[in-house]
Amino acid sequence: MNRTARVILATTVALAIVVPAFGGVASAAPVPAPTTGTTPTDTTITVRVGDSLVGLSHRYQIRLSALLRANSLELNSIIHPGGTLVIPAGATLPTSGSSTRTPTAPTTPSTATSTSDYVVAAGDALAVIAWRHGVSLGALVKANGISVTSLILPGQRLQVPPATRPIPTSQPSAASNSSSAGVAASGQPAPTATPIAAARGGSLQTLLDYATAQVGVPYRFFSAGPDAFDCSGLVVAAFRQVGVSVPHQSRALARMGSAVDWKTDSIAAGDLVFTSSVNDPELITHVAIALDSRRWVNAVGAGKTVTIGSIPSDDKIMAVQRIAVP
Repeated sequence: MNRTARVILATTVALAIVVPAFGGVASAAPVPAPTTGTTPTDTTITVRVGDSLVGLSHRYQIRLSALLRANSLELNSIIHPGGTLVIPAGATLPTSGSSTRTPTAPTTPSTATSTSDYVVAAGDALAVIAWRHGVSLGALVKANGISVTSLILPGQRLQVPPATRPIPTSQPSAASNSSSAGVAASGQPAPTATPIAAARGGSLQTLLDYATAQVGVPYRFFSAGPDAFDCSGLVVAAFRQVGVSVPHQSRALARMGSAVDWKTDSIAAGDLVFTSSVNDPELITHVAIALDSRRWVNAVGAGKTVTIGSIPSDDKIMAVQRIAVP
């Protein structure tokens, strides 16, 4: 065998050995999936104790309406620990530490552990009954096979599921119950405003976070989400996040809660600010949610979207009302 033939043969044998070896190394060391960043495709997650639709939309930095649409859910849909949800493409994955964290159920000095009977009293409303017993409004209506707009009457019995959140140590009076929930036992908005001190805490922040997350969502008359809102519909949807039912009409909302003298007192976050767009100065036509003393978030009007803007001057405001949140 001449020198050229020996070189060719040796080269062929070397390639036959080296190529499979490198192929095996490549297949044995795949690139690990990133623990942070934006998901290129839909991702399925398991619902954990304490999860909520609003909380998940914030955790994965996606619009709530996109999360609802991906799972064919509504704003008042109930999610259960152990169930699965689709997180749409484009979400931001949490860090490894936060994704593996095991949440703990809330602990309180007094927590119900089994379903109990409750007899409806005069002035009761579903949202207040739920808050009083440490359950979500969605869980209460599901346990009784009713809806959030169902009529409840004094003497009626309701099944109250086990508590899943802290049970308040102080209970509101029957009069303030009716006003804070926005619906009396008759199913109609409370006819008069009852002074209520607005709560300032986690529930209020949940309400404000939801409202501001809707910036960019289009306006549609008499819509309360998730894909469109009118001005009072945004208020309805925001208060629904904290278990409070309010009427879907600006003038009816202006009779809720306690009045704020905006000319002498500062407008606070969560206050409802009312204005008029017609010549009649007594006719309220618009409502928005104050973010602080200078800014509000509102569904502006046809052809526009939910925006954050400046609260108008005092002479343009018709009323300011403060509704308590649990």
